[in-house]
Amino acid sequence: MQIWTIARYEILRLLRMRYVFVIQFLMPLLLIFILGSALSGAFKVEDHALKMVKVDLVQADTGPISKEFTNFLSTPELQQILQPTLIPTREEAMDRLKLGTSEFALVIPSNFSSQVLAGKEVQWEMILGNDYGQNLTAQMVLRSFLDQVNHRQAIMITGGSDAAVRLQDQTSQGSSQAVAPSHVQLGKLTTSNTQYTAMQYYAASMLVMFLLYSGMSTALSLQNEKEKHTLARLNAMPMQEYKILLGKVVGNTFISIVQAAVIITATIVFYGVDWGHSYAMLFLVCFGIIVASMSLAVLVTLLTKTSKAISTSFQMIILVMSFLSGGFTPLPEGLLQRLGAYTLNYWGMQGMLRIMLGSDLRVIGHHLLVLGCFGGGLLLVSFIIYRKAGYHE
Repeated sequence: MQIWTIARYEILRLLRMRYVFVIQFLMPLLLIFILGSALSGAFKVEDHALKMVKVDLVQADTGPISKEFTNFLSTPELQQILQPTLIPTREEAMDRLKLGTSEFALVIPSNFSSQVLAGKEVQWEMILGNDYGQNLTAQMVLRSFLDQVNHRQAIMITGGSDAAVRLQDQTSQGSSQAVAPSHVQLGKLTTSNTQYTAMQYYAASMLVMFLLYSGMSTALSLQNEKEKHTLARLNAMPMQEYKILLGKVVGNTFISIVQAAVIITATIVFYGVDWGHSYAMLFLVCFGIIVASMSLAVLVTLLTKTSKAISTSFQMIILVMSFLSGGFTPLPEGLLQRLGAYTLNYWGMQGMLRIMLGSDLRVIGHHLLVLGCFGGGLLLVSFIIYRKAGYHE
């Protein structure tokens, strides 16, 4: 009863504060509208016709694999993508690339077939042109043939001399390499063919970010009791210390749940955001973020001494995690994107996006499990710190 009394007064106190209404309810809706409208073009998925790529081919290899490669390039499908031209030397191919006569160059060494059939290392040299898209097209097409060669070489290395003899016979006869049975099951991670829109993306990212900001509001509220010396009077009352802390956290948790419900409802009504059909899973994702946020609030409050330190710490943590998770803009492949997988924002936002796209429940469940680990870990650490430091002046 004492916990609920403190929680009720905490809720009433927060609802009377205008800045809480502005920052926790209006600000996220405004940012969703601005970012979703301004960056909508970056999230459009369109089909683009592939341009024909002029490829200079320096074919020094005269072995059996060179015949297969010639047959590979002569297929009707590839003739619509690549336009190969035989060039005698690498230097001439480089000159043609510089002049813009060709757009890509491939140099095949003279010992390519012999090295492959002997199970030894050998490489092609791909010389890029000026157009990134055409370079990518040529590389993907040519590497598909290299994948077949690598598969053959792996069989020769693992199968020994008998496998080498059989593959040499097949190659000399011009037979095509048999396709190994696939261990990959093709399917879809979503039940629809749609992609999320800019509004959906920023609705998820801003919701996660401002649920974390509600943790900062909780931490500042807890610290405010110390700085105004009201905590000493509360501790003098006939109630256990943890009930005061828990009551204030429960009150802020309720406000955070209302905040999530308002943002989701408002984005549906005013922005037409489709949050999917699994609102129970969406609630669990939001609740997991709230638990982690409140645990972080208790942890930061117990480890810092001033409101300024709390505000600075939370601002740094939230902004860094939001950036690394792609909350402001989707990050390209690389180190930053891999670091994002270690942030709370990433799993919360990706969980929401998976719900929007109607992903398999196992995929959503995986994101919920990681969120639960984040929340449980922060809750355990904050409990340990509380046992040592306590909540008092």
